[in-house]
Amino acid sequence: MHKSTLPPPYLSPMRSVVLIMAAVLPIFLLAQGETRQERKVRAQLAKGKAYPAIRISSGMLGKGDHPEFYALRAEGYNSIAEHAKAEADARMAIRLLPDSVSGLYQLALAEQGLGRLDSAAIHLRMVLERAPGTEVRYRLALVEQMQGNLPEGMREIDKALAEVDATAPASARLHRVKGELAAMMGDSAMARKQLDKAVELAPSDPVNYNSRGFYGHAWLGDHAGAIADYDRAIKLNPNYSYAFNNRGWSEYKIGETDRGIKDIQRARRKKVHNPYIYRNLGVIALETGDTAKACMLLRQALDRGFTAQYGDEVKDLIGASCGSSPDAPVVPVQPSQGTLDRKTDQPVPRSNAPE
Repeated sequence: MHKSTLPPPYLSPMRSVVLIMAAVLPIFLLAQGETRQERKVRAQLAKGKAYPAIRISSGMLGKGDHPEFYALRAEGYNSIAEHAKAEADARMAIRLLPDSVSGLYQLALAEQGLGRLDSAAIHLRMVLERAPGTEVRYRLALVEQMQGNLPEGMREIDKALAEVDATAPASARLHRVKGELAAMMGDSAMARKQLDKAVELAPSDPVNYNSRGFYGHAWLGDHAGAIADYDRAIKLNPNYSYAFNNRGWSEYKIGETDRGIKDIQRARRKKVHNPYIYRNLGVIALETGDTAKACMLLRQALDRGFTAQYGDEVKDLIGASCGSSPDAPVVPVQPSQGTLDRKTDQPVPRSNAPE
């Protein structure tokens, strides 16, 4: 199935997404009669402390006969983008506890993070059938957006907004996604209204400024306006890799190539596995005449899963510009000192659940 090419405004998208950070679980996922250790794990997850939650869950699983901790550990792994481990735990939770809605939900999030969007959508719909909730509708809207199924995504986000107080700060992410979908559907007036609403409701959330910068400005060719919003996002979170990447691209588009490359390289130091960073650097190299460097960078984007997350753009560029099969072995580019992934990413501060 062909997937649309969707530049990541904040997550790898996809958002890595797309990076999926710890979800605020819907009420239906809370077990009845849960133990003290379960409550302890959930408390750690709610505070964004994935590693203690994983350690406690692993300890309980090591004692045997505690299958409920597989779904909890899967949530922890999903929150730190260890999606393959999350998938394994979620499948074990479903096998041992067939009625585990939380296991099914974590499986869908893991599949989203791994770029298996068709499977993620199927499993999220299964969760909705068994336990409808705003959080699941929000997640499904994101998956539909990533697949380019824009009307379907808009329907889910509208249903989610109808279930909550749309004027509350916690609804900011719903307005944000509605604005993104509207922009992608060509309704710039609705997009700007919804993106502005997200910023108004949660002005301390850098994701809202980053998203408005991309979909409210850069999407329409206003890169100067986009940079102003990216600046706000980075001021709120100086480790915000996606905002650095987007700002670098907009700087390049207004002719500030050196500054743009510098920002994209900063993004790479903070999130070395984001394939869109290599896409951006590869396109810049291609357009500035360094084809050999461009092809190495574009292959690195493929090697990091660009096609599964964002579509065929990079594969097509390689086919048109690099004179070889896009499936040929990747020739690695030596990373500059400090670009190795040392798990330095911190969750983006926000007042509600992540994209």
